[in-house]
Amino acid sequence: MKIYDSLSNKNIEVGEPITIYCCGPTVYNDVHIGNIRPIITFDVLNRFCLFSKKQVKFVHNITDIDDKIIKTAKQNNENELTLSNHYYLRYLDVLKQLNIDTNIMMPKVSENIDGLIGYIQKLIDSNHAYVSNGDVYFDVRSINNYGLVSHQKIDELMSGVRIENSSNKKSNLDFALWKETSEGINWDSPWSKGRPGWHSECSYFINKYFGKQVEIHGGGIDLKFPHHENENAQNLAISNVNIAKIWMHVGHINIDNKKMAKSEGNYILAKDLLQEYSSNVLRWFMYQTQYENPINFTKESLNQLQNDFSKLIKTINQTYIDLILKDIKVNFNINYLNSSFISALENDLNFPNAVQSVWSDVKSLRSLISKKDYEQLAKNLSSINNEFKILGLKYEIILTNDNLKLINEWKLALTNKDFVKADKIRNSFIERGII
Repeated sequence: MKIYDSLSNKNIEVGEPITIYCCGPTVYNDVHIGNIRPIITFDVLNRFCLFSKKQVKFVHNITDIDDKIIKTAKQNNENELTLSNHYYLRYLDVLKQLNIDTNIMMPKVSENIDGLIGYIQKLIDSNHAYVSNGDVYFDVRSINNYGLVSHQKIDELMSGVRIENSSNKKSNLDFALWKETSEGINWDSPWSKGRPGWHSECSYFINKYFGKQVEIHGGGIDLKFPHHENENAQNLAISNVNIAKIWMHVGHINIDNKKMAKSEGNYILAKDLLQEYSSNVLRWFMYQTQYENPINFTKESLNQLQNDFSKLIKTINQTYIDLILKDIKVNFNINYLNSSFISALENDLNFPNAVQSVWSDVKSLRSLISKKDYEQLAKNLSSINNEFKILGLKYEIILTNDNLKLINEWKLALTNKDFVKADKIRNSFIERGII
């Protein structure tokens, strides 16, 4: 399996055991649809690795302490951890609605303060960080290749990138590892009463759970600079190696061809969209474009995909019904996956090709019944079921006890040439949207 590495700009073979780290949300508000694209992408990667019987370890952090959280809590006259836990639970609810596997490690910053303090102290002891008036900053000039991840030179960054300045810093680019503060929640440290900076948490979690280097690390493309750059800088300082073997960056979601931005009110909350559309439709939408590329969201495109996906499900259901009506017994539980689907995901999670493979399998069902090729039909049905599982798509198989009873009544009516009753049963399936 190969994944495109945005640092080297080439596909890299993924080694085992497969370790994965995906940056999580800052839980001060409900997540928007741009926040869920990376976790859906990494969820498919995780599912495919598990299905392929590979050793995999997946960590997805939760930033539950941050300036935005403290500001929002102050405005609401609320405790910071109460606020962040509220939105963390709402985020979990969105993940569950989207059928994202939550049986992964999801560490919170607030539960790892002692470890973070120890990690920051290592950077100070190695002369890559310094204390200034109770704050702790990382000295970007203490490493030779700052700018590696974002493909920028440090001198260009100094002159061309707006970074918040502070009289406490040696350099405008130096970033906070620890912030001295009496405002909001804070903890005791060797340097001051304060809280950790944003960029220190992910590098610490990777160090804690994976050691010197994680196999695959990523998130949204907007995190490449400064967040991922600053994570990498800390790891280079401590371990003299890039923090990730493969950097996997997921493209933006645009809304009606405009960049999604909360500041301009151009965004859609995931929870609101899930009230209008199923998780299947939202996930199916994400798979129409390769994950690295931007994707444009419109209600029209989602409505079309909803119709398309409904047709796909109805074809599968009709196949199951036809087999029972023809009294054909087929072993549907063959552990099989179409080679074209495997090839698509092994080639940098090529979602459009994976979607094409699903459609190809579904379209073949009617033809295989006509040809009476039931062995291949069973394989294709099994492949479709497994493709759905890997893509996190929910498919409730039609063969429930109640449906089976109705289908058998339908079969008996056809045998007895009671076409009025047979049509009545068929129409009931149509009215329920099953076929």
